[in-house]
Amino acid sequence: LTDMVMPNGISGKMLADKLQAEVPGLPVLFSSGYSAEAVGSDWIKGPDVHFLPKPYRPEALFRAVTSCLQSRPPRGGEPVPAPAHPVPQLGA
Repeated sequence: LTDMVMPNGISGKMLADKLQAEVPGLPVLFSSGYSAEAVGSDWIKGPDVHFLPKPYRPEALFRAVTSCLQSRPPRGGEPVPAPAHPVPQLGA
């Protein structure tokens, strides 16, 4: 999970590219207060890339991270099982 706009001269895209070079197929979840279109999102449409717009509720973050993790099989080749529990309803 990385923000698309970060300090110190590195973008979320640069970070993701660096990490995916080390771990090919690593799923990435980008988040931003800007729309995907506003930040030039052609590269966001890849199979290992996900986007979560801000602001988001904790439940949306949970679903996005779960979806991202389920999009890539673990090294053993088996799909990641779905959580055995429902999405928690925070603040209820």
